[in-house]
Amino acid sequence: MLVEDLRTVGDDALRAQICVIGSGPAGLTVATELAAAGLQVLVLESGDHEIGPTEAEFAAIDSVGAARLPPDRIAGSRVLGGSSRVWAGRCGVLDDLDFATRPWVRRSGWPIDAAELRPYTERAAAHAGLGHGTGFTDAEFWPLAGRPAPAAAVDTGSLRPYFWQISRDPVDRFDCKRWGRLVRDITAPTARVLVNATVTHLDTDATGAHVNSVEVTGAGGRVRTVEARIFVLAAGGIDTPRLLLASRRTVPGGIGNRYDQVGRYLIDHRSGVVGTLSAAVAGAALARFGKYVVKGPRGRHTFLHGLALSQEIQRRESLLNCALWLQEVTAPDDPWDAVKRVLSGRAEWNDARIMLSDTRLLLAGARRRLIDGVGLPHRLTGVEVWTMVEQAPDPDSRVRLSERTDPVGMPLPQVDWRIGEREDATVRRATALLAAEFARLGLPTPQIAPAALPGSTEPLPLADRAHPSGTTRMSADPRHGVVDRHCRVHGVDNLYIAGSSVFPTNGHVNPTLTVLALAVRLGDTLRARLRVPR
Repeated sequence: MLVEDLRTVGDDALRAQICVIGSGPAGLTVATELAAAGLQVLVLESGDHEIGPTEAEFAAIDSVGAARLPPDRIAGSRVLGGSSRVWAGRCGVLDDLDFATRPWVRRSGWPIDAAELRPYTERAAAHAGLGHGTGFTDAEFWPLAGRPAPAAAVDTGSLRPYFWQISRDPVDRFDCKRWGRLVRDITAPTARVLVNATVTHLDTDATGAHVNSVEVTGAGGRVRTVEARIFVLAAGGIDTPRLLLASRRTVPGGIGNRYDQVGRYLIDHRSGVVGTLSAAVAGAALARFGKYVVKGPRGRHTFLHGLALSQEIQRRESLLNCALWLQEVTAPDDPWDAVKRVLSGRAEWNDARIMLSDTRLLLAGARRRLIDGVGLPHRLTGVEVWTMVEQAPDPDSRVRLSERTDPVGMPLPQVDWRIGEREDATVRRATALLAAEFARLGLPTPQIAPAALPGSTEPLPLADRAHPSGTTRMSADPRHGVVDRHCRVHGVDNLYIAGSSVFPTNGHVNPTLTVLALAVRLGDTLRARLRVPR
């Protein structure tokens, strides 16, 4: 895929059949799918190849709600490759129940179901640097891995096994996929990316029902115009509603905002440590709920085994969706971390000494990885029990426009993120169930953090996971959302949205694979609209 700079191209390069705004995983997946059909696609990226000195000014937000992590963790990074610059590579799929209307979760329910997305997951997995588009449940994983299921099964009445798959970069095998460094390797002769191209306004006809063009501001404040037949907004859960709201010259209140839905229902995942195990006793727990290496059509890929609340207990006790897993805390002198640094070209001065400090651990690790197909044995200081919980949709949790502006004059996003006690109550219940299940399985029981104990009134130390979602939610009725079931903005005939901002609910799982499945599906939708066969 050709990458150019807005500052070096003429106006004739600012036209395409389809214009995609944002070069993160969602935007580049849509562009790649469309270019494979021979369509002319132009991707606009506000940032450059690397993070620039003005990034802090562009990434600033006015936070007036619950505290969020620093800007460098906000998904939607202004750089080629977008949020893939900072993601951790964990992938999974939403559960069937996440798509359903749940009476105990207000405004839940998607206008599509899990079965409608399932055919796109395998294609999405190839875009994500995954080996498989399946294997996330207990019934799927063990046959996929060619392993017998553990003899002592989990009591699935309360908790169910869940398997996250870790993305792998085709260039750096010790890293997850970073789209930015791979853009030029994508075979897509009819697609181009322009960096340093900040979209500042969507220009519509007088009715607001059709986008004619977008304004792009480059270095020095020069404003230029990009024309296309179809536009796809893929700027992330914060900047996508921001751009719709800021495009208000012709449409008061912003595009797609007839019913004041743009920017509402901001949800994220709250996540953090709820318990610990000492390194001395954690071996059996890690052997059961640790990492597995699975061979697939795209090489060897790692799965992480954890637990999630069963659908039955969610219904019975009116709980949100929630998952837990074990996370190793490696020691500073861990030999395998030193090996990874050396092999990836990021060696530190004492890594050779660290590697030679425990050759038995290295030999055991090589056997475990290559023969047994399980995770490497690290030198640990401890093991943490982590959780991630969904948020119930709240119309008052939202993104508005600030009175402050960024370096090109765009209003900054004002973020009023709301968190609730239901999330804390769900996490406490899930943590208690995990402790009880470990005891039933004969595994060491974690030391539970005081705030995570049943009945505690201490605030749980859970932070956002940088998964902003829901702000342009999908709905059958335009009074309750921003896009329809095909991700087209209600009332606008040629504007679509790709990304987690279209999620009505977010389940317990990291959003990227679902985002990419929707992006692949959107590519098929646009091909069909333009009557281009696959």
